[in-house]
Amino acid sequence: MISSLKNNYNSDYVAMSNRLTNHKDIIEVWVEDEYDIPFWNNVLSEECGNLKFKITPYRNSELNTGKGNILKYSGQLGPHLIACVDSDYDYLLGEHSEYGRKLASNPYIVQTYTYAIENHNCAPYTLKALCVNATLEMTDFDFEKFFKDYSQTVYPLLLWSLILRRNRRENVLPFNYFKEIVSPCMPISAKSASKVLNSISDKVRQAVRKLEKTFPEDTAQMPYFKQEMSRKLLRPDNTYLFINGHILEDMVEKDLLIPICRNLVRNHIRTIYQSRATLDEKKRKKLHYDNITRRSISVLLASNFDYKDNSEIYNRLLKPRLAKLKSHLSSRK
Repeated sequence: MISSLKNNYNSDYVAMSNRLTNHKDIIEVWVEDEYDIPFWNNVLSEECGNLKFKITPYRNSELNTGKGNILKYSGQLGPHLIACVDSDYDYLLGEHSEYGRKLASNPYIVQTYTYAIENHNCAPYTLKALCVNATLEMTDFDFEKFFKDYSQTVYPLLLWSLILRRNRRENVLPFNYFKEIVSPCMPISAKSASKVLNSISDKVRQAVRKLEKTFPEDTAQMPYFKQEMSRKLLRPDNTYLFINGHILEDMVEKDLLIPICRNLVRNHIRTIYQSRATLDEKKRKKLHYDNITRRSISVLLASNFDYKDNSEIYNRLLKPRLAKLKSHLSSRK
């Protein structure tokens, strides 16, 4: 869509276009990227099921996508053109963030409230079932305990990342440095989990100690800042919901699920070949198993929508926000 058209593209334009094409009930939805479409399609279909949506990634003439480009045109949104975006840190920082103010004040923008859609998709209480879907085998890894422990470990560093950004010192703790500290040093398993967490804990402790010495004024604000973040549902036991979504997804997929599932698949195939079936039968069973388990972990994570029932963020923040949106859209002319 060329720039001049984009500047005039708004809710009224969409409404007029829909009437001309006899699609007057369709609401256009801008999302950040094509990979976000499955998530928002699932959410909008479930919570606004009587409405019809056309979900497309925002693109300008240079094919640039993303939240910043969408929010640049936030004044053009309305009952026929809405936007769904990742919160990043903007929900937690609220009025201290330019984007946070836009997200809070515009009734036609929906945000994830978690850092990104990946934080919802990687909900730990869904991962055991995901492993079963991927391998047809059960794992005894305690995902919920690991992510509770992981959250408590990285919580102090996330608070520092947030308070530094609120106080316009984001360059002190850039995302690449944050990722280096909170990422595991090895594949995660039942045997290595404590070693992984101890390593991360040491790195977090060193970084936090340095920050406390360098920024005593921020250190003095920290107890009040913790309370402020707690009111927004960020707590030591759920930090994984608010760290960078790509950092979380990389860890969940590459360091946790792929090693676990690879081991489960290996054990399943071993069981097939240790059976008393004929060699031809064993080959057929393995081929059938290979076909069933062909889906990649990344695909399964991207379509993992089982987080909703047990998600405090979804049920206390995102679901009520969608109910308000539905009310706005249902009354449109």
